[in-house]
Amino acid sequence: MKIAIQNVGKVFDVRDSDRPFTALEGIDLDIRAGEFLTLVGPSGCGKSTLLDLIAGLTRPTSGRILIDGVPITGPGLDRGIVFQQYALFPWRTATGNVEFGLEAKAVPKKERAERARHYLDLVGLAGFEDRYPHELSGGMRQRVAIARSLAFDPDVLLMDEPFAALDAQTRESLQEELLHIWEKTGKTIVFITHGIDEAVYLGQRVAVMTSRPGRIKETLAIEFGSREGDLRAEARFGEYRHHIWTLLRDEVAAARREEASSVG
Repeated sequence: MKIAIQNVGKVFDVRDSDRPFTALEGIDLDIRAGEFLTLVGPSGCGKSTLLDLIAGLTRPTSGRILIDGVPITGPGLDRGIVFQQYALFPWRTATGNVEFGLEAKAVPKKERAERARHYLDLVGLAGFEDRYPHELSGGMRQRVAIARSLAFDPDVLLMDEPFAALDAQTRESLQEELLHIWEKTGKTIVFITHGIDEAVYLGQRVAVMTSRPGRIKETLAIEFGSREGDLRAEARFGEYRHHIWTLLRDEVAAARREEASSVG
């Protein structure tokens, strides 16, 4: 098992309150090597918190997370992260942004340049190596961010709603591109999304989370005879989508009730 999440909980102290905030509770989830897992749930259910724990950016309050059988104690080069916001350096070109992580690993200059070109080509940005972020569209900037995460060759790619801010056409284009990259590289990918369609289209499995505190409500295997053609038009796609929405409907309603009560 590549990633083992064992009875993980996360509690935060709340300023000016003696009541702690429980974000996650009793999370159990195994992720296989080379698997593409999508994670979906209502707003505020702790999806991003769980991703931060896998990344090693924070520590669980209870339970543990292991990669290749070794407990996570902090960030590591075995995990790459792509956020919703591109977080590119505006003073660096696309190549310079991709090379950044390689510089930290003391990769020689010539090899850095070769790897940057390779991964920019992999994400469809050949010919744009010398462009600065302000000269690129939102979709292109997100491609640079993906190339940067891939360049230092992590085993695991963690993605926190990376396409949420993009228009529908660009989002679907990048979804296809990401699937091609996954097939070529064999990376283990954990992908957070609010979109049920996106979760079904990308994931080999979809993990559905409850409203706060976040738990895994169900993990659903997504099986198509082939990923060629327009999957969204297949009857099975609609069946998966309906099943996941049925799981989420009560959770979304519960999240809204909690939000309304906190405002009141």
